[in-house]
Amino acid sequence: MNRDTLTVELERLRQENEVLSGQVKRLVKAESRLYDYQEKLDLQLKEYSGLYDLNSRLYTCRDLPAIFDLATEYVINRLDYERVLFFQKTENSGAYAVCACDGYHYPQEKEGVSSLTLSRQAAILTPLFAGANYSICTTDSQSPDLVEHRDLLLMHEYFICPLGNRTDPVAFLAVGNSAENAEFYRRISDSEEALFGLGNLVGLLSSTIENQILYTGMKKALEQERLAEAKYRGIFENAMEGIFQTTPDGKFLSCNPATAAILGYSTPEEVLEGVVNVGLQLYVDPQRRDELYAMMFQRQNVKNFEVEFCRKDGSRIWVDLSTRPAFNEEGELIYIDGVIQDITERKHNEEALRKLSQVVEQSPVSIVITDTQGRIEFVNPKFVQLTGYSPGEVLGQNPSILNSGKAPIDKSRKLWETIRAGKVWEGEFLNRKKDGELFSEHATISPIRNKDGVITHFLAIKEDITERKLLQAQLFQSQKMESIGRLAGGVAHDFNNMLSVILGSAQLAMRCVTEGTPVWQDLEQIVQAGKRSSQITRQLLAFSRKEIIAPREVNLNEHFTEMQKTLGRLIGEDIRMNFNPEPGLWTIDADTTQLDQILVNLAVNARDAMGNGGVLTIETANVRVDGSYSQFHLDASLGEYVQLAVSDNGCGMDRETLAQIFEPFFTTKEVGKGTGLGLATVYGIVRQHNGFINVYSEPGEGTTFQINFPRCSGAAVDAAKDEEVSLSGSGTVLLVEDDPLVRRTTLNTLKEIGYHVIEAAGADEAIALCRKEDAELDVILTDVVMPGMNGKEMVDAIESFRPGLKVLFMSGYTKDLVAQRGVVEGGRHFIQKPFDIQSLARKLRETMQR
Repeated sequence: MNRDTLTVELERLRQENEVLSGQVKRLVKAESRLYDYQEKLDLQLKEYSGLYDLNSRLYTCRDLPAIFDLATEYVINRLDYERVLFFQKTENSGAYAVCACDGYHYPQEKEGVSSLTLSRQAAILTPLFAGANYSICTTDSQSPDLVEHRDLLLMHEYFICPLGNRTDPVAFLAVGNSAENAEFYRRISDSEEALFGLGNLVGLLSSTIENQILYTGMKKALEQERLAEAKYRGIFENAMEGIFQTTPDGKFLSCNPATAAILGYSTPEEVLEGVVNVGLQLYVDPQRRDELYAMMFQRQNVKNFEVEFCRKDGSRIWVDLSTRPAFNEEGELIYIDGVIQDITERKHNEEALRKLSQVVEQSPVSIVITDTQGRIEFVNPKFVQLTGYSPGEVLGQNPSILNSGKAPIDKSRKLWETIRAGKVWEGEFLNRKKDGELFSEHATISPIRNKDGVITHFLAIKEDITERKLLQAQLFQSQKMESIGRLAGGVAHDFNNMLSVILGSAQLAMRCVTEGTPVWQDLEQIVQAGKRSSQITRQLLAFSRKEIIAPREVNLNEHFTEMQKTLGRLIGEDIRMNFNPEPGLWTIDADTTQLDQILVNLAVNARDAMGNGGVLTIETANVRVDGSYSQFHLDASLGEYVQLAVSDNGCGMDRETLAQIFEPFFTTKEVGKGTGLGLATVYGIVRQHNGFINVYSEPGEGTTFQINFPRCSGAAVDAAKDEEVSLSGSGTVLLVEDDPLVRRTTLNTLKEIGYHVIEAAGADEAIALCRKEDAELDVILTDVVMPGMNGKEMVDAIESFRPGLKVLFMSGYTKDLVAQRGVVEGGRHFIQKPFDIQSLARKLRETMQR
């Protein structure tokens, strides 16, 4: 072999060796890869074996905590990650809280993560709710949202993904390692190999959790259905209300024992057999059944339909029906479900309560209920009407809002001591209404106890006794005057006897001595003093109505004309005297001498009251007294009277003086200028003639005496009576009167005539009422003299914003007197107190027509 051949052969062998060496290297590499594949396959087989075992164990789990515990063990022992966390959705679905954890070796670490909660808006969860399958944070991760949760999870690298429904996960799985121990465990990465085991686990857990939720839901639904059936059966059998089902033609399909008991049957079976037509057998009024069915055919569920039923024994009961109709697809009524309650006792109680409510609402006395602290909880309409306070103004308030301040301080204390001790308190109050008017009440206050005997409220029943007190005062005054009269009569009778002896003896003695001697002069003084004393006794006898009188038929107009000159000289030139006679004045039966005495006494009193001159007005009128007036004036009887009114515009009198003016020897004059018998004599003469006196006076406003004599019997005026019968009225009257008794009497009179009345206790209240836009008024009937603003001033104020409103003035003073004072202008309508119903009706009609 030559050198070249050898060289070629060697080159060939070298090349073959290189090829063989390359093949060996490739074979070694292939064997290495095969080994790696075998390791991976073994690992996957191991994981599949563990996953299969986990799946078998998960199949036996009946709740989510057990599933999470098994999965936690699998992640640590089979997948070789250091730490694992499960987050489960909380009840409010707004956050996820740790429900299982493992791999945290220190107690403080485990305690820290066990209380960990992530909100749905947490940055770590945001990508997952946005659709990402998972989030991975590795050791070199740069994502701020992921890095910031390393300390929170106590994992330097971690993997987190949702479990179950992707849009609303039931839980989240977090797997990872701590920075210290990461090299000893499987690392977190996004490689296919790294995600293989976790992906299988997540898929298995998601399906298991969904199945568990479905199973739990079905189990719960079945359990709820079973419980509902048992509950319904228990309710149906043991319900206090009757439950039933009937056919449209009125036959029972089913009912419970309560239905049978309500209808008077022993068992439901008896009802099903015995009641074959509900309408004919049960309904007392079959028409009510038709009403019920009409509503159900309109597909209405009927509630609380009250109807009267007949029971098996024929007795009647009231029942409350609530029914629901059931229709098929063709719209036919196929059956009726219903509930029935026996409300017989309730109906009886309601009727009793209705009657009690009517009694309370229509009670003529005030009823007030307070709590134990005295706060008002209820008042009836009479309280509102009497006090002027609305319920809204007094509820929650103390009854002391009515306090007038005139009761003793310790009265309230004794009251509360009595009722809080469980006793009944009874007494009287002087209270004040909302408008400031005083009124008297008689109250009975008693405690209200509950079933345990504990006091819970107080009940006050209060009666308005204002009128009664006024009548009692009038009666007391009348009785006092009667007693004084009897005393005065007796004294005068005995005194007259003594005067007869004194005068007779003195005159006999004068015959025995020479005229003009000192003894004769002394006897003359005795005789003069006796005569003056006899005049005083005559006045006392007149007051006591024991003076002998000689009545005859008298026309007061004619009699006064005869007396006018005498009275003129008596009162002096600085006083002008006016006489306003009534045309067609009736006659009276009277003693003319005593009539003169009345006129003289009243004229002298008027003169003394007008020290600087003034006007004395004498008027006559025909008046009629009806029951409404005589009810509140004890001296006045029903009938026809001739009125003599004597008025002055002098100094007037206050109420205290008015209460005593007719008492003998009472006088407001200086010593030596009056005996105090003038008005007492007038009173006695008038009462002896079966008449009565009214006095109207206010300080600074003058005085009017109205003397009423009975009309002479036998004279009848048919035309006047015919006119009386036909009198009536309609419309709205604003009544303004400060005296409560006069206001109430006038109110009743106006209502009797036919008017609607709005009342006011003074000028301010009347002006406020007139300012209301909805106040419809036809005429104002107002007193002239009132505290504060008088009637004319009030009317001027009202006419400034309601011009043209008709006004009728009234007063106990004569019209001339109030006109002279500038209180009532000429042309104004006026009626003088007292007036009867016919006079008021006539005057109101005249006012409204003009």
